[in-house]
Amino acid sequence: MRQFTLLFVFIVAAAFAPVQAAKPQAAEQIVVAAYDFPPYFSAYSDTHLVGDLLEALNSRQSDYFFVLEDIPSKARFRALSEAGCCNMILFESPAWGWPQQFPGIRAGRVLVQGAERFVALQKEDRGQSFFAQPGLRFGGLTGYHYPFLNNQTDQAVLEDHYNVYLSLSHRVNIKMLLNGRLDVVMLHDEYLHQLRHEPWFDDLLLKREPYDTYELRTLVNPAKGFTLEEWQQVLQPLIEDGSLANLLADYDLPWPPARVNVLIDTKT
Repeated sequence: MRQFTLLFVFIVAAAFAPVQAAKPQAAEQIVVAAYDFPPYFSAYSDTHLVGDLLEALNSRQSDYFFVLEDIPSKARFRALSEAGCCNMILFESPAWGWPQQFPGIRAGRVLVQGAERFVALQKEDRGQSFFAQPGLRFGGLTGYHYPFLNNQTDQAVLEDHYNVYLSLSHRVNIKMLLNGRLDVVMLHDEYLHQLRHEPWFDDLLLKREPYDTYELRTLVNPAKGFTLEEWQQVLQPLIEDGSLANLLADYDLPWPPARVNVLIDTKT
C-alpha cells in the first residue's frame, strides 16, 4: 500500500511539474550570455527582457535554439571568446571595453538607447552640488566600465583610490544606499524607470546630467559558428511584425530606440 501511495504522489507531482522548452532536434543551439543588468537580465528577477526575447525567438523558428547563460559581468569577454561558453550577448554596448579586449566582435543594430547617472538620497538642503562633494562613498558593480573612473575595473584600485564599493547586484547597492552605507550609487535610466513605483523611489535624488549615454546592441563572435548576418535574419521578422516593439513596451522601452525620461518620475 505504501509503495502504491508513493507511486501515486510521484505521478501527480510529475503531472504538475513545470514543462521546460525542448530543443528541436535539428536546431543549432546558440548560447546567449547575460549578467546582472536589469531590466535586460537579472537572476534576482523572475522576468527579464532577454528571457522574453529568447522565448519569442525559439517559438518563431526552428533553425536555432537560443539558450541563456548567466555569467558574472566581469566574465563577459571570456564568455564570448573561442574557448568560452557563449556565441553572443544581447543589450550590450560595444564601447564597454570590447575594442580593447575583443577587436573581432561584431555589433548589430541599435536596440536601446540609454544613460547612466549618479543617485543619492534626498535630504534637507541637499541638492545637485552634493554629487561634487569630496569623500563620498560610491557603489558600483563588479566588471562594469565607468567612464568617470577611466573605465578601471580592478576592484582593489577602485576601492583604494576611488572609494568605490563593488557588488554583484544593483539591488544590493540600492539597499546599501537606503541604509546609509553608501552615499552615491550608479544606476541606468532604464532600471530607474522600472523602480518608479517603489515606495522609496521619491526619496531618491538623481543627478540631472548623466555621466554616460550608450547604445545597446547585439554582440556576436562569428568565430563561434554563428554570424551577425544569421542573427539579424532571425531577429528581423520580430521587428517587422511589431513583436520586438511589444516586448520592449513591456519594460517601458520605446521602439524605435530612444532614451526614457527618468527625470520626470522623481524629484531632482
